[in-house]
Amino acid sequence: MSSRRAFQGTLTVLGLVVLGTGTIDIVAGASGLPETLEVSNTLDSNYRFFAGVWCALGLALLLAARRPESHVSVMRAVFGAVFVGGLARGVSYFAVGAPHAMYATFIGVELIAPTVLTLWYGRLARLPAPVTAV
Repeated sequence: MSSRRAFQGTLTVLGLVVLGTGTIDIVAGASGLPETLEVSNTLDSNYRFFAGVWCALGLALLLAARRPESHVSVMRAVFGAVFVGGLARGVSYFAVGAPHAMYATFIGVELIAPTVLTLWYGRLARLPAPVTAV
C-alpha cells in the first residue's frame, strides 16, 4: 500500500470516528460524560455546540481524504484546531485539575496526532502527484 493510500485511509477512519463521536455527543449532551452529576442548561448547550463543530471537523477530514493534495488548507485548519483543542484541555488540567482518565489521555492524542499527520502530509506533498484518469 502506498503512503498516500495509507494517509487517505487514516483520514477516512479519523473522519468517521470524529463524525460518530460528535453525533453521539450532540444526541447525548453533556449528561453523557463520565462523572457528570448535574449539568446546567448553559453547559449542555455549549457542549452540544462544540460537538457540532467536532462533527464539522470529521466531515472536513472525510472530504479531504478523497484528494488530500487538493485540500491543504482544510487539513491544516483541522489539524491546527485539534492541536489547539488539546492545548485548551491542558489549560483546564492545570486550572481545575485532572479530568476523567479518558479525557486526560485525549490531551496527548490531540497534541501528538495532528503533529504526526501534519508531518506525514508534508512528506506526501513532496512526492509526485498521482496520475488520475480524465
